[in-house]
Amino acid sequence: MVATKKDEWRIRWLGCINELTSLELQKKSWLDRSISNPHWSFVEFMCCYFDDLYIEDNYKYHVQNGFVSESEFELIKDWHMALDAYNSPQNDDYDCEAILSDTKWLEILNIGVEIKNKLASVINEGEREVLIEEINYLDYI
Repeated sequence: MVATKKDEWRIRWLGCINELTSLELQKKSWLDRSISNPHWSFVEFMCCYFDDLYIEDNYKYHVQNGFVSESEFELIKDWHMALDAYNSPQNDDYDCEAILSDTKWLEILNIGVEIKNKLASVINEGEREVLIEEINYLDYI
């Protein structure tokens, strides 16, 4: 079966949510100084979510065009807004140790884990696998 533009976008979207809600993945990949792939950093996780998914309009386009349902958006809205408002300690997005120790970041992660579980209960099995899979970043470097 050929994936549609919507299907491809949703897979990327769910993958981004998975990465942004996994403290274990973030600790392992962001702090691993032996890797040179820039994807495995706070900056790239945020860019992949906000920029690559084109959600700068707070999902308006994606809800209107059926990429995300109203109910899905309602589930993630608070987390999305908190993530959008987040400022790293000292505004240093490259200080991953400080970010991973930041109580504000950890609060956003906790909200994210809650929404991830709720979202997993309303999407299909294939999408759920993307959302909850345990990512081994070493497979991608």
